[in-house]
Amino acid sequence: MPLSDRRIALVLSELRAGGAEWVVVHLAAELARRGAAPIVVSLGGKGELGGALETAGVPVAALESCRGYDLPAMVRLGRLLRRFRPHVLNVHDLPSLPYVMLAAKLFWRRPVVFTAHGALYTGGFPRHRRYHRLAARGLAALTAVSEEAGMRHCEYFGLPGGFEVIVNGVPDLLPDPSQRRAARERLGLAEEQFAFLAAGNIRPEKGFDDLVEAAALLRRACPERPFTVLIAGTAADAAYYEQVLALRERLGMQGVVKLLGFEADMQALYAAADAFVLSSRCEGLPLVVLECMMAARPLVGTRVGAVPDVLDHGAGLVVPPAAPEPLAGAMRQLLLDPALCRRLAEAARQKAVERYSVRAMTDGYMAVFERVASC
Repeated sequence: MPLSDRRIALVLSELRAGGAEWVVVHLAAELARRGAAPIVVSLGGKGELGGALETAGVPVAALESCRGYDLPAMVRLGRLLRRFRPHVLNVHDLPSLPYVMLAAKLFWRRPVVFTAHGALYTGGFPRHRRYHRLAARGLAALTAVSEEAGMRHCEYFGLPGGFEVIVNGVPDLLPDPSQRRAARERLGLAEEQFAFLAAGNIRPEKGFDDLVEAAALLRRACPERPFTVLIAGTAADAAYYEQVLALRERLGMQGVVKLLGFEADMQALYAAADAFVLSSRCEGLPLVVLECMMAARPLVGTRVGAVPDVLDHGAGLVVPPAAPEPLAGAMRQLLLDPALCRRLAEAARQKAVERYSVRAMTDGYMAVFERVASC
């Protein structure tokens, strides 16, 4: 049976606006465009991204589970699988894995593929590790968005190795000048104001406190050059969010660093920005980096996960993680050198089009799905 006729269940714990969740949205939409029959299953609710999937013609099943060890949710998942009858199940986060493996075993025996997105910044889920290891024994395949993410998950699962890297892909996001003007007007950005953009759910591994410190250093180094730092993302860790706000106030950066919260239209933010900054202390393959490259924006990123490989050969500037001074230095280069910004933006755009398209990503997943479904 050709894969275009196959039913594929993509499962994750929630549909918040995060990188892994957007990968699922792009993958499901492209699978549907190619004639496959995908369904996205969220253990929680439909979240911010459920509507985007339904607009793309992909059904979304929300199990509305709100607690751990939710046996009724596992039963609901099993019954859903029995009705939908998928040929392959693709799990995209650790909390979903035991549910899917148990439901597949009891209700619908089909191959399960696990996709490792992040690099397990906090070591995974120590209290649940034995359940994850037990579940991982039944996997038909393990894929990862980077070598580091794959190796760390193999170690966490206690697997001997053997995973396939499928890099993330993003749609074409090249903005037009009118979009940029409208977005900057909405954000209150003056024409001469240089706008750095950072994006991600606000958690310690994103290093936004390092970014606030770097912005303060940059302001002291370049007091005559107006700039702002826009941070788009949900306050996923309330304590850390308050820590970032307190640091911003202590350094007197309230008028420079702006926390925007959740932004549904990221493409408008890419259009408004002059450069993108990734301050993370741990990553797999950040979707926002690829999106900014596709939007032809110059980038500075930390040396984590696959970021150095993505930004090599002149596609961006790379600095150590958890190091505000080098980060401020790279931001200063972008702030003061328009020619450098243009060169980096052109190289980033070219590389994104060649290597990080949704089509290329979907080709990788389809090859894995076809292989395990045919066994």
